[in-house]
Amino acid sequence: MTTMILSGKRQVVLPAELCRQVSLAPGARVRVELAPNGDGILVRAASGGEKRPPSILFDRVARSGKPLAVEDLQGLAVAKKQGKP
Repeated sequence: MTTMILSGKRQVVLPAELCRQVSLAPGARVRVELAPNGDGILVRAASGGEKRPPSILFDRVARSGKPLAVEDLQGLAVAKKQGKP
């Protein structure tokens, strides 16, 4: 558990690792509500159907194999546009 400080404007900064774990990126909308037992505050993503930026995937995808060069990636994109496997 992380302790944060409430600013004079009643703002807190959520830890980056926690945001990555729940797929919240800068600019994401969140919903804040009182916990059901009234003992705390819940922070949740405002909507599940919202498009999320690719940056949330960093450190969440296992990488394997040799890295591809930019030219190889561009070739794959062109092949896909042309309908080639």
